[in-house]
Amino acid sequence: MSAEEQGEVRFPPELRATTRGEEPQAESAPQWREAAPDAPAGVPAPRRPTGDRVRIGLWGSPTSGKTTFLAALRLAAQEPSGAYGRWQVVAADDVSEAFLIQSSRELTIDRRFPVATRESGLLSWLFRGDLTGTRYARKRFGRSRRANQLEFEFSVLDAPGGHYEDLYQNVDGDRATAHLAASTGLVYLFDPMREAVDGDSFAYLNGTLARLTRRCMAAGALDGPYLPHHIAVCVTKFDDPEVFERARRGNWTELGPQGTPVVPDPEGFFDWLAQDLHGSTMELIGRAIRSSFHPSRIHFFATSAIGFSTRPGGGVDLGRFGNVHQVGGEPQILGAINPHNVMDPVIALLLGIKKRW
Repeated sequence: MSAEEQGEVRFPPELRATTRGEEPQAESAPQWREAAPDAPAGVPAPRRPTGDRVRIGLWGSPTSGKTTFLAALRLAAQEPSGAYGRWQVVAADDVSEAFLIQSSRELTIDRRFPVATRESGLLSWLFRGDLTGTRYARKRFGRSRRANQLEFEFSVLDAPGGHYEDLYQNVDGDRATAHLAASTGLVYLFDPMREAVDGDSFAYLNGTLARLTRRCMAAGALDGPYLPHHIAVCVTKFDDPEVFERARRGNWTELGPQGTPVVPDPEGFFDWLAQDLHGSTMELIGRAIRSSFHPSRIHFFATSAIGFSTRPGGGVDLGRFGNVHQVGGEPQILGAINPHNVMDPVIALLLGIKKRW
């Protein structure tokens, strides 16, 4: 029975493998085929690309903030200044729509974090946007408007982070890896707070990369030694005093034009933080990512789904920038939600994928 017959709505993704190099070469791109027969039974193979729409998948270890990132993405897309252009977000089905509505209420009105995912489920939204008038806009004589109109599917197999652990063998773990393989771009969330305490984040990346590579190899999608995906590597919870103060101590931050702290060199910050978190597995994560993805397809960011606490009228008081406090042992959001670098990774992936314009 087809997905349509089951009542499941799926947006058609674009999954275009590219040849090695800065510019994709469609005429020499490898052809997609079904996965080899030894792929786990019942697990969908990467789907053949159709149309001009891309699919972006989300990936991260437990506590990395996947559910909160999902909840904040629509809020970030609707940033009132129009810094990211104009976007419309349409849910693919009732479950995805309910998640969007409920999680938005939890963040903005209840001021609490959405409950972490306990069971796997497919969530999917269609983003349709126009970058005209923004710093991301592309200008081409006679085609500027069309060139700045973007459409992508943010489709997430919302699986608990534990499914990405090394040698995690069950159907949900296989489905999660298959879903990443069928994406064009990946947003990888790295939680420095968890890594500082547990030092086990590499375990949730290494096994998944191995399975992802094997699956893409079976599909004929590898680009030389590299996976075909673009990837945005996000150091999460940048608003947390522990993370932000480390960045300030290392002189990695400065105030942006809106009075909000920014990291001008996020890749350098990632590498420095890997050294600062002495004894952690963060350096191994950097090595694994750089050996698995083409350098031109790796993008680094420091992100916060809820953002910094701001003064009335805007701007961040660097003496009181935290936006979370503990109430009865539970984290509570103090003020308004100001997603920081949540939409930026997605746009970077889109523009990287769309270089053929």
